[in-house]
Amino acid sequence: MKRVLLVEKRCLGCEECLEACKRENGIALNYVVWVKKFYPVQLHCAHCTDAPCQRVCPESAIKMNKHGAMIIDDSLCINCGYCVLACPFGIPKLGTDGKIMKCNLCSDRLDDGDLPACVAACPTGALVYQEYEEYGEARRARTALRVLEAGEVI
Repeated sequence: MKRVLLVEKRCLGCEECLEACKRENGIALNYVVWVKKFYPVQLHCAHCTDAPCQRVCPESAIKMNKHGAMIIDDSLCINCGYCVLACPFGIPKLGTDGKIMKCNLCSDRLDDGDLPACVAACPTGALVYQEYEEYGEARRARTALRVLEAGEVI
């Protein structure tokens, strides 16, 4: 399954991803954390295979869709907030309408052949939408290139 993944050292902390998410959903369902006050990291729903939010839901309102996204079924959700407490990334939030909201991987956009809004809005390519294995290969290639450019011997 494809996921939204962060390419290390590309995020500028511009928060365009947050603005795109807010435009798409009415609320930003992701956020940027600054590590040691100079290294921005965009955090978003990981759409975990064994999702803590799904495990704690007493109504089984959180299910994986065809894109691999964990989706909240509003008709089943009782707004208990257990998913908010269980998520290690702090992604589910209480919306302005009183409903629990979380990233749905912009499934409507994916159905139309578009990228998730946060990925499409990222000006530096810090967010990518791809298979983890493909991401790992690209990461290894970037690391090898940096080592070669620096003239380091491994």
